[in-house]
Amino acid sequence: MNDFTTYNEIARLIKAEIRGELNASDNQLLIDWIAASAENRSLYIRIKNSTNYAEWASAVQNIDVERQWGKVLPIIKRNQKIYLYKKILGYAAAMILPVLLAGGIFWYSNDFSKKAGISSIPVSQIRPGSQKAILTLNNGESIVLDSSTNKVIKEKDGTLIERGNGKLNYAKSSKGETIHPIFNILRIPRGGEFTLLLSDGTRVHLNAMSNFKYPVRFGGNKREVELSGEAFFEVTKDKSRPFVIRTAGMNVEVLGTTFNLNAYENNEKIVTTLVEGSVKINSQITHESRLLSPDEQATFDVSNGQTEIKKVDVNLYTAWKDGNLIFYDARLEDIMTTLSRWYSANVLYRNTSVKDLRFSGNLNRYGDINQILDIIRSTGKITIEIDKNTILFSKK
Repeated sequence: MNDFTTYNEIARLIKAEIRGELNASDNQLLIDWIAASAENRSLYIRIKNSTNYAEWASAVQNIDVERQWGKVLPIIKRNQKIYLYKKILGYAAAMILPVLLAGGIFWYSNDFSKKAGISSIPVSQIRPGSQKAILTLNNGESIVLDSSTNKVIKEKDGTLIERGNGKLNYAKSSKGETIHPIFNILRIPRGGEFTLLLSDGTRVHLNAMSNFKYPVRFGGNKREVELSGEAFFEVTKDKSRPFVIRTAGMNVEVLGTTFNLNAYENNEKIVTTLVEGSVKINSQITHESRLLSPDEQATFDVSNGQTEIKKVDVNLYTAWKDGNLIFYDARLEDIMTTLSRWYSANVLYRNTSVKDLRFSGNLNRYGDINQILDIIRSTGKITIEIDKNTILFSKK
């Protein structure tokens, strides 16, 4: 059985499972496929958790979109909370499952929107972000960086900083340690992102509106940095020198690991999501420490210093670094806060109640923001007005 046939067969089985139509023999087939490998089990869980799989896009071509959308749209309009997996999928599984596997659980491509009769409003002044940053050297000099800049910068201690292709690299010429480290600061503006390779080989992917302070070379018995914003860390292992990230109210301490840290200024919560390895969350308020294991997330309350730990699908929190944005049962206000940082859009709400409407979706981070706005508009619950780079949401 080739890959295409296998995917279609598994899609059929999962569709039948969701609709409650799975017979005994098919149920055993599905169980056997899930048990056949860790990859299959992970894929099954991710499908059930609304994750996007573009390689199954060909399954969408056989859908009679207009006829099936006519069945689905009235169901959407009857539900204030949009749970496509729980609500709509049960009614129109034959249409939705291939779309789920091919292009996202609720927000489809612009082509799908056009076929479904959803109008699209040009948003010429709202653009996705790009690779850009401002580097501040130890002497206070600021250098504007972008993806096209290629140059070597020399710090006062002789460290050579390579820049190019949306990255800064301190690793190649930063040999040895320093007793009195000097610091650089990398500021990512609204609508920006940048990647940094530290002197120890640690890779840091910085998201929009983030500030990151770090030494050009690490000295002493700790590798200490400071973050305000969001970053995905791939920390080089060094048992003799823990890697410590300082944020407002808490520190994250690791030896060598991969994780995402969301610590935007003025946020009530700081969220640490662990992919692999282990991390320690140290509260500066309560002086308590908590350990995280892979696939766990720690939510630190800035007001009281308490930390809550739970199991999560890490893809929901790390997909941004790979060019995707995934939301699962998220409030409209939270979704638009994330998007406004990346698309440099201003967001206003005429009615506060619309902020609590919930959506799930998976979209291309570098795509047109209309792919989101068209579908939100199609629910019939919200009116969206756009003026230059400002988006206004109103209750319909």
